[in-house]
Amino acid sequence: MKLPLTRRAFLSTSCATLAGVVHAAEGEIVTSLGIPLRQEPLAFEFDALEPYLDAATLKLHYGRHHSEILEKLSATLSPLNLSVGNLSSLMPNLRNLVLPTDPRKSVVRMGGPPQTLSAETQHDLRIYGGAHINHTAFWRFLAPAGSGPAGPEGKVAEAIVRDFGGINEFKTAFSEAALRHFGSGWAFLVYRPDGKLVITTTRNEDNPLMTDFVEPEQRGRFLLCLDLWEHSYYLKYRNDRKKYIEAWWNVVNWKFVARTYGVVTSKVRV
Repeated sequence: MKLPLTRRAFLSTSCATLAGVVHAAEGEIVTSLGIPLRQEPLAFEFDALEPYLDAATLKLHYGRHHSEILEKLSATLSPLNLSVGNLSSLMPNLRNLVLPTDPRKSVVRMGGPPQTLSAETQHDLRIYGGAHINHTAFWRFLAPAGSGPAGPEGKVAEAIVRDFGGINEFKTAFSEAALRHFGSGWAFLVYRPDGKLVITTTRNEDNPLMTDFVEPEQRGRFLLCLDLWEHSYYLKYRNDRKKYIEAWWNVVNWKFVARTYGVVTSKVRV
């Protein structure tokens, strides 16, 4: 399997591309974050997160695991006659998503309820769609140690202090939630519709966008996410999730966290 582009040729444009997705100038929001139906190139080399996240794990995690997820997602979406520019838009209402009429069919069904996703397709989109969204976000929120701010800054830092009592208090609460989570899943910092920041974890590939499958207090746009599946850390940390979480804090892309907060709190959506 050919690995997606991750080498230095991409590094010269990746940061500009990611920034362009979020804003054109500091404080000027031009579009909301979206999840395309493709695997975005990493904005760093596989070994750039050493010694905290190892290159061998990243190669397997990104190059094989995420790539296979996207293949299964594409196979799930292919027969549905859906044009999906932003996968996130499908997640909030999977159970009631109405499928468009297939123009390739010569017989048009008249009357009756609109066609929705089968239970099997809902399950597959929940798993593979959730996994693609979560992994895409996970890569975006990583950066080599020392390449950006050492912690949250600006308005997102103010919000964290407001809702958790301080930066250190937030990091402790997030780490404890991730450590307490049993089995596979994800940990998130979530911006809820009411403006409050909350920490939550989800099982398997669920995320806070999935209003059909998560509790109301967990729903919202996420500002940070951590993969808690063993494949994300087993090669280096074995069963020691605590060491993995502690190491991960060293490679959080706080600059992107701040930009994401600017998007989700913006009143303008272009």
